[in-house]
Amino acid sequence: MDMFKKISFRLVLLMSIITLSNYVYKYTFYQQDVKSNGLLTQKLEEGLQQSDILFFSASPNKAYPISDTDTRSISRILDDNLPNYSVTSVDTGAIHAGVYKRLIQLIPDENNIKYVIVNMNYRSFGIGWMMSSLENAIAKQSVFYANRPVLLNRFLQGLNFYDAMPKKERQRIIQNQWKNKPLPFDPPKNNVTNWCAFEKWGGLTNPKRNLADHYIKNYAFVLDDSNPRIKDFDKIVAICKQKNIQLVYNILGENTENAEYLVDSDLTDLMQTNKNYLMNRYSKMDVIMVDNFNQIPDSCFYERDFPTEHYNFTGRKITADNLSESILKFEINN
Repeated sequence: MDMFKKISFRLVLLMSIITLSNYVYKYTFYQQDVKSNGLLTQKLEEGLQQSDILFFSASPNKAYPISDTDTRSISRILDDNLPNYSVTSVDTGAIHAGVYKRLIQLIPDENNIKYVIVNMNYRSFGIGWMMSSLENAIAKQSVFYANRPVLLNRFLQGLNFYDAMPKKERQRIIQNQWKNKPLPFDPPKNNVTNWCAFEKWGGLTNPKRNLADHYIKNYAFVLDDSNPRIKDFDKIVAICKQKNIQLVYNILGENTENAEYLVDSDLTDLMQTNKNYLMNRYSKMDVIMVDNFNQIPDSCFYERDFPTEHYNFTGRKITADNLSESILKFEINN
């Protein structure tokens, strides 16, 4: 009996030390880790306390050209469009549905959130983004996006408790998929490698040729249920249903005008097919689908040396206006 008391006392003491250490860390060094690691937990916590709508995005939310006189983000314009709601953005560059999924899981089951809006970036479904060299840093940050004591998360991060793949291995996977993943066209458009090798715009020294190849590498793929990003978006649907939050997927606008001009209509037709797949799949899951895919004119894309979803104010306003219109229409019908 004495031995049992001693063991119980030591266990209680150990748990007390761990709990106290976690408390001390959370209100001291954790705040430094939030800043140094670029963590989104603080934005999420602020949104849970202050807002009805959480807006999850990578860089397209806030990116703007130096020429813009109105630099409001998509989420800020949306907030202005919906005076009965408060919108908080949970965003940073290069993140994707794999990160959104972890962050949304952190929302308590008992919450006051009316809508979760998630930007659905077409390029994020491609192997080039999924195997980006930025993924190791994102995976390192994501260790903190788990329902565990923050001290344990820091300990696991220190032990490299995340998928860190060498850059060469990532490149090997990308090149292998570009070469071997079939596309629904006859040669030389039967895979990304062959399509890029096809002579365009007078040869490799022409900047248009290089940009055309970037469009092919980023946009030429076939979406199906096996895509890892599809599985992430499916999981987000399940999480929001569990937490009784209405989910909104915003398919971001792509520069289909420039894609067709630089490559051809085969590429934009394939992009359209994939976009329709997303619309059909998630509309059946009671998600509010906002289709901005073809809504942003070429003139709104201010970065011209690589395909991105970075818009000037006009493009951001089109996106936000379509989002607010869809939400208001949903409320009228429900």
